[in-house]
Amino acid sequence: MKAVKFFLAINLMVLNVGVIAQKGNYHLSRNLIDAIEQQTRTLTGLPGQNYWQNHASYTMEAEFIPDENLVTGHAEIAYFNESPDTLKYLVFNLYQDIFRKGNSRDWDLGMDAVNEGTVIHEIQLQGERYVAADKKWSVQGTKLLLPLKTPLSPKESVIVEINWEVSISAKRPVRMGQYSDSSFFVAYWYPQIAVYDDIDGWDRINYNGSVEFYNDFNNYEVSVTVPDGWIVWATGMLENAKSVFTKEIAQKIEAAGSSETIVSIISQQDYTNDAVFKKAEKYTYTFAAQAVPDFSFAVARGFNWDASGLEVRAGSKQKVLISAVYPKKSYSGKRVAAYARQSIDYMSRYEPGLAFPYPQMTTFLNGRKSGGMETPMMANNGDPAIPAQAFGLTFHEIAHSYMPFYMGTNEKKYAWMDEGWATIWPQVMVDSLFPDYGYLEGMVYTYERIAGFENDIPPMIPNQMLAADYGSLRLGSYTRPAFAYAFLQDALGAAAFKEALHFYMVNWAGKHPLPTDFFKSFEMVAGRDLSWFFHPWFYDNAYPDLSLRKITADNQIVVENNGGLPLPVCLEVFYDDGTQQLICESTSIWEANADRCLIAFDKNKTIKEVVLGHGQIPDVNPENNRIILADQ
Repeated sequence: MKAVKFFLAINLMVLNVGVIAQKGNYHLSRNLIDAIEQQTRTLTGLPGQNYWQNHASYTMEAEFIPDENLVTGHAEIAYFNESPDTLKYLVFNLYQDIFRKGNSRDWDLGMDAVNEGTVIHEIQLQGERYVAADKKWSVQGTKLLLPLKTPLSPKESVIVEINWEVSISAKRPVRMGQYSDSSFFVAYWYPQIAVYDDIDGWDRINYNGSVEFYNDFNNYEVSVTVPDGWIVWATGMLENAKSVFTKEIAQKIEAAGSSETIVSIISQQDYTNDAVFKKAEKYTYTFAAQAVPDFSFAVARGFNWDASGLEVRAGSKQKVLISAVYPKKSYSGKRVAAYARQSIDYMSRYEPGLAFPYPQMTTFLNGRKSGGMETPMMANNGDPAIPAQAFGLTFHEIAHSYMPFYMGTNEKKYAWMDEGWATIWPQVMVDSLFPDYGYLEGMVYTYERIAGFENDIPPMIPNQMLAADYGSLRLGSYTRPAFAYAFLQDALGAAAFKEALHFYMVNWAGKHPLPTDFFKSFEMVAGRDLSWFFHPWFYDNAYPDLSLRKITADNQIVVENNGGLPLPVCLEVFYDDGTQQLICESTSIWEANADRCLIAFDKNKTIKEVVLGHGQIPDVNPENNRIILADQ
């Protein structure tokens, strides 16, 4: 009976949004219109009945040679064509070709940082074996195009084997690289089949450094061989701890997974006691991960390892192994395991309020002072000296486990679909644990300094077009969408906002949602047109600037929206009898009239002064936020 009621509710929502979909003032590109006609997409917030996506299974053997900064690898890739199209060639991402001599980049890496990029030694495909001299493939930017002798028909698969090697940058780490003689993070390191989707076909956007990634959901079986003394942490679960570590260390790894308190798996004392590894010249670590968009690994020598387990779904045994890995000298290393645990617990319970989607999460402190980069189940972080910053960084990078990894969004085009969430979600925890830090006030200050200038580009402009100005990219991907999400929650109310967010995430998890899928999901749950909010925040050259227009004879205060962004309105009124009154209206006050609103105060009193604004609401022009009346 419950299932029937839920089915009826969904159908009523679809009927309701059928009208809303026609009203919504959103630009629809020609390729999106084609997808809607093919019924892979809809304007209801739900995937179309013909939605599809491709996927692959990677079996890889890699050897990391620290003394040479080199990874050599062999991959067997089974690629499955779920599309209705016949594919005549495959496209691979060679992300480390950003370092290849002659390639374009968004900034100068310096001559001592460039190298040969990804060196392909051999490819086996459809019964043939090719080497580079055969010229059976071509490389364009960071893409490799591999023609198929026999085209790949719908619902068929093909197996590709590749032997390659890639150098790990020591001079200019770009989201990965060598950080010291005992610290490496290896990401975007293997030939990876690009996304073929219902919007663009093959993803042909090159990686030039600024814009991040877009991947399918794949399965991985990976082994990484390293010299004696080196440990590997990676995407997925370590499958052979007992064959690498001593019995005591292997037992502590297992114990940490079920421990609610943090376990010191490997400490400096363990290294001193020579109690970490079994005796061998080399070690091979094997990992497995299912339905993840990428695979990375960290390699270090002499690092500490702390971990604990956390139940992330109430009433179940679904647990996450939460690890922190850090060097001997570290500002926050001993605290990061707790920071990570608090972050995952908060996200699983409150924002977004869905159980953490992966069986493990490792935060790797690379030894640098700042910066961080996410990959599935792995974070490559710096080590800020200020605790609030260390906590915020830890939370931010782990938040990417939901957006984009769980959701499969296209960061190359729309980084705001993940970075905005990862920027706003830590706010409650940081401001609660570190009340003097002012996380949200800091965001307001940053936004006010740059909002409304020429480089304040609407987030809906695809990211790869903004790469020439990293400031624009950062503003449109992080700060502006973070405030948009916060004020959308304010407009809808916390309960309705969470319901809409869950509707969007549950329906699109493991797929490739577009911005319109996000917008329409929220409209479906809200039951009304929200283009009054989404359009100025994501499509327009709007900025935060509210002003006081006037006070009417009956004590109604007219507030104008000069910048065009829907924002909460907070007014403080001082009366001539010495009393004062504060009224805050939610962002939804702009739904009826986008230009101005009226807020009524006690008409039986005489207003002496009115002040508009709040420290947590951005406003680029505070000069027009105050009215002082002459003595009457």
